[in-house]
Amino acid sequence: MMTCDEARELIPWYVAGSLSAHEVGELAVHIADCSDCRADLAQDVSLGIDLESALKSLPEIPSDGFGKISRKIKRLPSSGVDIGSFLAGLSVGLSARGKGAPLKADLKLLGYRIPLLGNRNESESGGNHER
Repeated sequence: MMTCDEARELIPWYVAGSLSAHEVGELAVHIADCSDCRADLAQDVSLGIDLESALKSLPEIPSDGFGKISRKIKRLPSSGVDIGSFLAGLSVGLSARGKGAPLKADLKLLGYRIPLLGNRNESESGGNHER
């Protein structure tokens, strides 16, 4: 016999239509006897309908929309890593930008940013305070 926790875990997958026939059958047996899980199912179905309706009401993306987005993305960091400790107030970040842009690395210590690679002018002035 399925528990309420197991049923609640399956309900979103049922609404999305991605359960196996066996799982649908087990969920149906449980829902038939459990008013709380039936209410959860009804709420998820209603949310799905509302979400679908909201998505349909959004304007279409213009044909050149993806080109504009792509051009803007090329100016954003294409990869990055940030490792740190909130408790120690220490963070080391590394990012690479698109073609021809320099590799950049920063050390952040207690709110101060110290460039390790990239723009050295900032480190000569003692770093940037980022609070």
